[in-house]
Amino acid sequence: MKKLLGVMLSLTLITTVIAGCASTKESLNLESPSTSITTGINPISVNYASDDYYFDWKNGSYKTIGLNGSSAMVNGDGLAVEGSTVTISASGVYEITGTLTDGSIIVDVNKDTDEETVFLVLNGANINSQTSAPIYIKGAKKAVILLENGTNNTAVGGSGNQVNADGEPSAAIFSKADLTITGSGTLTVTGDYNDGITSKDDLKITDGTLIVNAKADGIVGKDSLSVKNGNITINAGKDGLRSTDETDEGKGNVVLQDGQYMITAGNDAIQGFNQVQIDNGTFDLNSGGGYPGKSISSGNNNFGFGGRPAQKTATTTEVTESTEEESKKGLKAGQGILINGGNINASSYEDSIHSNHDITLNGGILTLQSGDDGVHADNDLLINNGEITIKNSYESLEGKNITINGGKISAASTDDGLNVNNKEGVLTITGGEVVLNANGDGADSNGSINMTGGEVYVDGPSANGNGSIDYDGSFTMSGGTLIASGSSGMAQAPSTNTQPSILMYYNTTQAAGTTITLKDKDGNSVVTYTPVKDYTSVAMSSPKLVVGSIYTLYSGTTKLVEVTLSDSLTYLSESGVTTKPQNSGPGGGKRPGGAGDVPPDGKMPTGDMPPRE
Repeated sequence: MKKLLGVMLSLTLITTVIAGCASTKESLNLESPSTSITTGINPISVNYASDDYYFDWKNGSYKTIGLNGSSAMVNGDGLAVEGSTVTISASGVYEITGTLTDGSIIVDVNKDTDEETVFLVLNGANINSQTSAPIYIKGAKKAVILLENGTNNTAVGGSGNQVNADGEPSAAIFSKADLTITGSGTLTVTGDYNDGITSKDDLKITDGTLIVNAKADGIVGKDSLSVKNGNITINAGKDGLRSTDETDEGKGNVVLQDGQYMITAGNDAIQGFNQVQIDNGTFDLNSGGGYPGKSISSGNNNFGFGGRPAQKTATTTEVTESTEEESKKGLKAGQGILINGGNINASSYEDSIHSNHDITLNGGILTLQSGDDGVHADNDLLINNGEITIKNSYESLEGKNITINGGKISAASTDDGLNVNNKEGVLTITGGEVVLNANGDGADSNGSINMTGGEVYVDGPSANGNGSIDYDGSFTMSGGTLIASGSSGMAQAPSTNTQPSILMYYNTTQAAGTTITLKDKDGNSVVTYTPVKDYTSVAMSSPKLVVGSIYTLYSGTTKLVEVTLSDSLTYLSESGVTTKPQNSGPGGGKRPGGAGDVPPDGKMPTGDMPPRE
């Protein structure tokens, strides 16, 4: 069960957790995902039109805007200049060159009478404004910014920006129409007043190098933010990439199909009010200052999406909470997060991946460092495939239900490794490989556990107040390989077995690095695992175990005990087969409220045994 961190978390503890992912094991033949994979979150399909891509505009008709300090020269219909402000009032292609020291390009087209696209070709354009948005798309059916190949362009919005009663324009590039950015040129955007780039409708990026420095959010598409390709670098005081529509059904999505992203954000790196979907791409995300070097969580931070969660201020010895509300997560969504691929490296002050509803992971390479949970779903967490490495976390994977059908997971946590936090919830494992190093419970379910396949290896807690396996309902074991070492005070094993399991209690503490080996009567290794932490118990189950067969357990090279399996669950000590401890839950594990039982040899392992919560 999830414990409140009422004790100090030292840097030594964190170092131990990090090292824990170095456990060694033999024959880890990673299973393919189950053929009955749950589909999870439905993918979002983004439609891109032909004018969302760069085209050879020079071979067609176009108009020109030449910027020269505090003035501009224009050529073509639909253009007007007043002081240092250029206004575009008709659709068409507009080439923009030169430097404007303090002025704006305003697009103001009546979309009721002119429904064609406005193309702004930035061909070595540098636009600066202290009082408004350098590029302000006030009215149009659709606008496209083309970054001419091989050019460098800038848009700098100063801190003296003046907004109307609606708070507009609130970004250096601000659009009230659908906006697309494309072309292989470079655009550097500075938003010293508020955001870098904002569209009040759909915002699409199909190409280009974007460098955005913003006081508030980096890039915002209210209705949707979609990226097909590009090289995007963001340094934002608040969120990096964001979609904000709270009212319209099916909107408020962030869909990233490819590209390179380097995002440093004071708050969330990527946030979608509805859904965040990543199909491919390379991501380097830092949110809220990044991983703080220790766990900052004191429990389940189930924060409402509309507001910002309470900011946690951590010292080297304790955790306190302030009244400020700031969300500092890597990926965050109000409804769902769907990851189909990509290479994601996230360092976050809070959860690295957080959904107020569901998360589905179908692929990708994820490397996470989190001051709170690695991956947290308020509802269902589904993992079908992918490679997930959680170097640091409070709890590594958490959800109301957790289903693992495939993939490869390696996770370190100061508290639980896998945590199903609902008494009606189920931890389901049908395939894949899971390696956990937990200082709390290893595989923890407030409800039940069902394992039909895959491989699970747990380096559990050394203290007796937690267990390598912890469940309140039942643990049904019908397939796969399970090896869970750790303390013995709360040790549990599968409770309902169609595949044999063993729960072994040791007379004395076994030192970290001491290999656990179980051999059959012919001397063949059935189970082999080398924990990286001290342990006094181990639960194990394997398809190779057969009721009625003889097995020998070794600690390192020392033969400890020989056993003939006579039941689907065998309790074992160094003296031989024993019985289930009294006052214990399903599959063993001492429960609160009783005197507490000792291992079969009569010796109580050292260490505190606080009441289980």
